[in-house]
Amino acid sequence: MARQIFSEFLPDQPAHLNTGLVTCDGVFPIANGYAPLPQFSAPPNGTLAGPALGAAAYRVGADVFLFAATATNIYRYSTAGYTSVQSGMTTSQGIGMRFAPYNTLMLATNGTDPIKKFDPTSPAAFTNLGGTPPTARFIAVVGGFVVLGYAAGDSLRIAWSDNGIPTTWTPGTGEAGFYQMPAGGDITGIVGGEYGLIFQENRILRMVYTADDTIWQFQEIATDVGCVAPNSIATYGKTTYFLSNKGLMSTDGVSVTPIGAEKVDRTFLALLSRSYIGNMSAVVDPNNSLYIVMLPSAAPPTKAYIYNYLLGKWTTASITTQLLFSALSQGVSLEDLDALYGNLDLIPLSLDDPSFRGGYPLLLLFDGTNRIGSLSGPPMRATFTDAKTEIAQGMKARIRSVRLLSDAPAANLTIAGSNNLADTPVSTTYTVRQRSGVYKTRENWAYAQFTWEIPAGTGYSFAQGFDLDAVAGGRP
Repeated sequence: MARQIFSEFLPDQPAHLNTGLVTCDGVFPIANGYAPLPQFSAPPNGTLAGPALGAAAYRVGADVFLFAATATNIYRYSTAGYTSVQSGMTTSQGIGMRFAPYNTLMLATNGTDPIKKFDPTSPAAFTNLGGTPPTARFIAVVGGFVVLGYAAGDSLRIAWSDNGIPTTWTPGTGEAGFYQMPAGGDITGIVGGEYGLIFQENRILRMVYTADDTIWQFQEIATDVGCVAPNSIATYGKTTYFLSNKGLMSTDGVSVTPIGAEKVDRTFLALLSRSYIGNMSAVVDPNNSLYIVMLPSAAPPTKAYIYNYLLGKWTTASITTQLLFSALSQGVSLEDLDALYGNLDLIPLSLDDPSFRGGYPLLLLFDGTNRIGSLSGPPMRATFTDAKTEIAQGMKARIRSVRLLSDAPAANLTIAGSNNLADTPVSTTYTVRQRSGVYKTRENWAYAQFTWEIPAGTGYSFAQGFDLDAVAGGRP
């Protein structure tokens, strides 16, 4: 009996002599196989008034604040529902609303309206930031500066506030100023932190504070690679992931590394429609070491590409979402728990459990019907398809049985066979599994391709491959 281990997902490679999988959907990579990806699950009172065009969360002391933006409003969410904290906005799908925490404030910008701030000491509403900041599509905090990109409607302009004073913007006042990009194409994103990363269509710059008259030094990281999709940018730690014209990339602020080359790039770019590039979104899930990016399509996108950045492996998933974003879990009151469980006696955790206090990293999303939620439901459907295999070289092979290496209690097996690589395969599906876990089969082909499907809602924790019992069975 031969053992076929599920290798990494390599859809860019030919189906024959591919060392990996040509389909790997509804799961995410783990060290020794694949784990199930949960379905979308929505909390009570989670339906937003319109499509989500931006969202963010931050924590101030013991309080967690979660915001979501529609075309006209910014809302604050709690388990009791949404409260409008800003109205009269003009936010477009293509640009969206971007948020950045600054000390105890949350700043928000959409490229059209004055930059807004939320102050937790006056939590009823956002107000204008103050001073004379230009409008901007992109916003980040670098050191003590608020940094804006696509400032004042200029696609090549970066502007920044005075150091430690986010309301001072007049160039030459304190350390406030601006910089006009001489080349590189439109600014497509900014990432903050100890230093700034400025993404353009064809260039990436590192923005380093000099503490002298120049204030900033702009250092080129890459001159032939940039970001073509602002909403593909997602950062965790010092690593930022993004989509370039050449494919999916990452940068640590020093160099740029391809993460999809000869794996998923050709497939992803072939399916990408630039008409819908504003509809995509991306996020890092640090709990599972994943970068998740949505394939652009008509709203809402329905296909996610998932990259485990520790293992360097990809999968896909069918996820319908208007927006993926990083958030923090909300604190939960006794009233909230009663609404969630219906009876406090049914709560599976102690009331002292720290998960009820909120503030923990969390991947959230808005589905196609404006509902906020998380990937925390039952497992979604999982599908694995390996490459076309010539089991007995130059001969047919009689396939007598197959056994899935997984703790899934149920799965369907489809074998697609042919006697020539140019022939249309003949498919047979097997659903009856013996008590030993073996699927008895009656196949006789020169080439065979195996597809396993684990139905949605099936409880399991891993899938690793399959055992194959086959013998040579004559010339094709």
